[in-house]
Amino acid sequence: MKKHLLLMAGGAAILGSVGWFATRHAEHVMLETSIDHFRQALGPDATFTFATAKPGILGRSVNFTNLTLRQGPETITADRAELERPGQSGGDITQIGRLSFHGFQLTDPAISLQSDQLDIEDLTLPVRADSPGDPAQPLGIGHAHAVRLRAFVSPVQTDMAASDVTLDNFGEGLASRLEAHDLALNTDSPPDMGADGGQRHLHALDINVDGMDLSGFYTSLSTGAPYLPRPGVHDITVTNLDVTTTAPVVRAARILAHTNRTDSKEQDVVSIRGLELWPDAPNLGWLPTLGYTHFVGGLVLNETRDLQTNTLHVEELALDAPNMGRLHLNGTFIRPGSAPLLSAPRPDMPVIAMDLSYLDHGMVPRALQAIAEARGMSPAMLLNTLATQQPSTPEGRAIVAFLAHPGQKPLHLVLQPPQPQPLAAVLTGLATLGAIPQINQQMGLHVKTP
Repeated sequence: MKKHLLLMAGGAAILGSVGWFATRHAEHVMLETSIDHFRQALGPDATFTFATAKPGILGRSVNFTNLTLRQGPETITADRAELERPGQSGGDITQIGRLSFHGFQLTDPAISLQSDQLDIEDLTLPVRADSPGDPAQPLGIGHAHAVRLRAFVSPVQTDMAASDVTLDNFGEGLASRLEAHDLALNTDSPPDMGADGGQRHLHALDINVDGMDLSGFYTSLSTGAPYLPRPGVHDITVTNLDVTTTAPVVRAARILAHTNRTDSKEQDVVSIRGLELWPDAPNLGWLPTLGYTHFVGGLVLNETRDLQTNTLHVEELALDAPNMGRLHLNGTFIRPGSAPLLSAPRPDMPVIAMDLSYLDHGMVPRALQAIAEARGMSPAMLLNTLATQQPSTPEGRAIVAFLAHPGQKPLHLVLQPPQPQPLAAVLTGLATLGAIPQINQQMGLHVKTP
């Protein structure tokens, strides 16, 4: 009996050993198959090296150490990486089900990236065309999540850091989604962005971008080709934005930007709550002259651009500052550029028609005081001079009456020039206070009072 039990135990041990060796052999075969599929997914112009490769649970994944991928000018390295489900997904396009990196780094001529932890799902690696007539395989990402991301973008000399970034649906012509938390940017300021120039620092608690072709935007950055927005709905939300140089420049509690673009028109709706602007912001160097440390208020913009006629119709531009005033504007302009009105207002942008209403909350008396002091007189003397020395036009009389009692009722100006006039010329004409009949006629100026 004892001998029989010993034989059974020995048989079980032998079977176990055979099973273990069979399992290890199967895992090794699956490991080699996975690595081979991964090499195929990289394409013929890529190199792939590593220090060690071990199978994961049930051989369904591969764990690498000291991984290095090179393809053209791009290089990816990782201290540790896990690869799952490399294979094909229709035609000749190869996909990788999941890649997980620890100590990730990517470098190419346009951008360098680092991340403590990076997880990517449904990855299609870019593969160059075999010949000029063949289509290339672009980069595609179903989902990616990065922890403690750092980046430097060479074309715009900008470095970036974020505690947490999530990207969905990244690919050529696709509507992507991007979420970034605790985002910080440092970039060189353009010459027209503040008196001191130098480094500009941006921080935002949260940034969400939904619907943009982020792949096309990246291609534009890396190649210099113009970025062409895709048709559809695009949304951007920014929370707790802070922009500084050596001094504060811009602060906003919440920015909402909604764009709906078709082949024929593009509509933008922008809302900014808790907006603060300092004198270093473009075109605001006059704030200290009127005794303001900075602007505080809110903004709403609703505009539609006709892409076929390149005309811009502003349904509403509302700027409300409790200690300055309330400005409402609507109008039609010739707008050959593609940027929204807020991002790049051009002084030579022709005005087809414009309707402007302003209710003062304290800025007009400050302006009159500053102008009067510069001329060595009192505000009352200045108003008397404006009323008596300038030509007596209906428009001039109405504007001077508003300046004498600015807080009682709004000033309402309507401009309908016979021919489109550059925005700078319109603003210069308004500075004459409606006193010159020829300029009033050129601008088609009408002053309405309640």
